[in-house]
Amino acid sequence: MDLMLVVFFISFLIILSGAFFKKIHNISVTEPLLALILGVLVGPEVLNIIKSSDSVSEFKVLEYACQFTIAMALMATALRLPTHIFRKNAATLSNLVIFGMIFMWGLSSGIIYFLLPKLSVFECFLIGAIITPTDPVVASTLVTGEKAEKYLPKKIRNTLSFEAGANDGFAYPIVFLALYLLGVEGSGDLSEWFTKVLLYESILCAILAYGVGFACGFLMKKTHQAGYLNAKTLLSFSIAVALLLMGGFHLLKMNPIIAVFVGGFAFAKDITANEDLKEQRVQETMERITTIPVFFILGLMLPWQEWYGMGWTSVWIVILILFLRRLPALLLLMPIMPQFRKKIYSVLLMGWFGPIGIAALYYAVLSKDKANLEDAWIIPSLIVAASTLVHGLTSVPLEKLYHNRIKGTNEGENLDSRT
Repeated sequence: MDLMLVVFFISFLIILSGAFFKKIHNISVTEPLLALILGVLVGPEVLNIIKSSDSVSEFKVLEYACQFTIAMALMATALRLPTHIFRKNAATLSNLVIFGMIFMWGLSSGIIYFLLPKLSVFECFLIGAIITPTDPVVASTLVTGEKAEKYLPKKIRNTLSFEAGANDGFAYPIVFLALYLLGVEGSGDLSEWFTKVLLYESILCAILAYGVGFACGFLMKKTHQAGYLNAKTLLSFSIAVALLLMGGFHLLKMNPIIAVFVGGFAFAKDITANEDLKEQRVQETMERITTIPVFFILGLMLPWQEWYGMGWTSVWIVILILFLRRLPALLLLMPIMPQFRKKIYSVLLMGWFGPIGIAALYYAVLSKDKANLEDAWIIPSLIVAASTLVHGLTSVPLEKLYHNRIKGTNEGENLDSRT
């Protein structure tokens, strides 16, 4: 893989998508989808302009690209969310994130076990865990912008953003639980999983990350009040905080993904509350400079031959995962989500828009090496590619349909109520 060619095509696409940004969004095409398509076209399977290299190097590049992209996306999500969102909607958000992930993990694992009986139960648990989290990178393209603001209530946009940010990190202990059950991590000792992965790497990590993020936000607020910086500093400061959290907690052998989201959320408390520092374009810039590269690299690496070898099974995996992984889970949770109780159209929309993206790729690369299981890459990459295509093309049409359906109904009242 020639990295200079990769940089050239990524830069080319960023320029074109920026120049025709509104036109692209008007035809219901997302930037991740465009990047994925371009990667496929110039990759080894079509034009062969960028030739494949050894798989170890390619997967290492993809892993780092995923980590960097997730860090930027989670920080952008934290900056976008209202500071009071969890305090005012604790029951809805807690039930959605915790029980939603458990249901999606179980449903996904069951589908994989049904369609691929050659895999063991624990291998299916692992693949199901990899594709459980919804993705803040792809989700941001669905819940931000003029179209989303016009057609989607603020409560839905904020809820989907919070869920996508939170469950990326909370998927970490689930993925590692599957690895422990397989016996490829910690010799299968579940007590070690509880103390090391759950308590130390996740819960303690979240507590410490909140403190670091809060301290960074406090520092920025005080220096701003002293007249040492202005709003233009927010972009570079936010990127630095995201990378500090990602790199620092990685060095501590903790969960860097949950560290960035929790720390970013704490950092954003003072920033978003300060109108002088609030800058709408910060989130958009952070997302655009990281989203296109990782999907372009994915397009170069898609395992077409392995998918083809699966025959119709690959088609059924995509159909059943996209329709049965999330929709039934949210319908089951509707009675215990006070914010969306008896709001069937809102729940159906949220049940559909649970894209699978960069977080799944990151966990797939991680699990592939640890479990020595090629299917841990082949199946998640198939689902990520399908989700990018399907959710990208259906976002605007379904948002319009939802908006028209609830207009004038009780469900449509207070469309943009604060959350």
